[in-house]
Amino acid sequence: MAYKTFNRFLKSLSIKKKLTYTLIPVILVTYLLSVGSVYMVSFHETKSIVNQQAQTLANQRTQLVDSYLDQLRTETEIFMFDTAFQKRFRTNRSTLSLSQQEELNKEITQYMYSMIISYNVYVESITLINNHLDSYNWHMDGRNSYSAYISRLLPLSDTLTELDGGILYTYDKLDQGVVTIARLIKDPIYDRKIGILMLDFNLGFLNKMTGVRTKDQSAADALLAIADQNGDIIYNDSPFSKDELFSVQNGSARLSADGMQYQIDSSKSDANDWILYSIINETALYRNINRNLVWQVTLILISMLLIFAVILLVSRTLSGQFRHFIETVSHTTAPDEHALITVDSEDEFRDLAQVYNDMILRINHLIETVYTKELLLKNAELKAFQAQINPHFLYNTLDCINGLVDLDRPNDIKKTITALASIMRMSIKGKEIMTVRENIRYINEYMFIEQLRYPDNLIFLNEIPEEMMEFYIPKLILQPILENSVIHGTSSLLGKGMIALLGKEEPDALIFTVSDNGVGFPEAILQLFRESPENHLDDTQTQSRLGLLNIQKRIHLMYGTEYGLTLQNLPAGGSRVTIRLPKITTP
Repeated sequence: MAYKTFNRFLKSLSIKKKLTYTLIPVILVTYLLSVGSVYMVSFHETKSIVNQQAQTLANQRTQLVDSYLDQLRTETEIFMFDTAFQKRFRTNRSTLSLSQQEELNKEITQYMYSMIISYNVYVESITLINNHLDSYNWHMDGRNSYSAYISRLLPLSDTLTELDGGILYTYDKLDQGVVTIARLIKDPIYDRKIGILMLDFNLGFLNKMTGVRTKDQSAADALLAIADQNGDIIYNDSPFSKDELFSVQNGSARLSADGMQYQIDSSKSDANDWILYSIINETALYRNINRNLVWQVTLILISMLLIFAVILLVSRTLSGQFRHFIETVSHTTAPDEHALITVDSEDEFRDLAQVYNDMILRINHLIETVYTKELLLKNAELKAFQAQINPHFLYNTLDCINGLVDLDRPNDIKKTITALASIMRMSIKGKEIMTVRENIRYINEYMFIEQLRYPDNLIFLNEIPEEMMEFYIPKLILQPILENSVIHGTSSLLGKGMIALLGKEEPDALIFTVSDNGVGFPEAILQLFRESPENHLDDTQTQSRLGLLNIQKRIHLMYGTEYGLTLQNLPAGGSRVTIRLPKITTP
């Protein structure tokens, strides 16, 4: 009965009065009921967002610690792969004259400086001792004697031997803000110890990591503390003691200090046995939230008044035709004939519908035309690049077989032809997208052929992690880069050529690197790849590296410009090509 009475009352009113007598009271009541909850909801939402941002920055700081430690590990591995350095380092200094010893000391020191110091300003000293107990040292602090570094390194020899190449962290100079790492130097070919290394680095790099601050620049930094597995503090810029930090193990907790509330999260470093504590000052971080909420409530009141005014204005023009037009537009999911609007009136809605329908038809036509052209062009370009790569590889392989014929090596010819047949079968009939494991199998076939061409002069290292093997990448992406390292890098060396294929997995990409100890890339080629190599296709140097250019364009066409090749020359000689590809789990 009440519903019928209310319905008759509404029918007797104009649209303007209907909206005025219904929407405005409902909105007011709803606002009055919800204003109390707005504060709590906004507070928790804002607090959650700010906390997530602060937590993200705190996590980034701990990740930077791991990244720096991993960088140190990588830089010390340079001593493992530089053949010129290892040759000089193996020299027994007692067999040399005084002038030769001075020259050798100068060369080894220069190696240490060029390999590590020039990249890492926080390294304070490097000490090396070979199997002949000949020692070499570079250090920044002139107050420390040469013998002090040697006396620190020699007692570590047995422990380093047990670690067999692993990194040992020591803290005998921690009171000076210095951490020491030590490891064996080994021959990468015969896996034999040729010496030991000790490196001191300063924890000052941690002070360069800035935190998060609130808008009024109050002290809400993302603080950091580091402890070893025994609970001893290595670094601490927080107000908490060792025991307080150690109470938070592999998790999170809230502690108070100086009237402030702190969120503490602990995690184990991925690079060593350190425990990293990220500390966020929640009291300072949330100080402005209440002030912001007052402004939010004020803005809500103003917006409500504006809404009421708009309702009164637009109520005069509402009609069934307008509702029909809005509903049709809101349900449009594609610019086709189903999105067209039919209007039976003779007013402005008919003109609006006609303009809208014409626009929908033009958009649909343009989409079909552009999509078809782009799809055909992309497929044609991909096929063209594939056709360029296959004859290039076939020519070099047949040249290898021709050389084996001249050397009268029928067994090797048979093996080479079998490998070539397998590779060509994959190239011609295989799928465009293959697993990393399948690509590596054909790469091994190719490197078998190249090692026949350069017997005893080419060493190939393949270290692709097993967890990367089932991802999918385009075929013939890695092989031409290895071919480039052989032809333009190591083939002209008098000594042994070394080529390494390495891989690592990032959260959103697969990273492959091909490194060699060859002659490196000409500066002109590096400059072209830093610019736009496709604009220099007629250059002689660019033509000589056409395989790399084809790969770059294939990757850009398939996945976009955020993926592709990066070329660089290594400081100690040789070159490195880094290939960045997306992580694809299905073909």
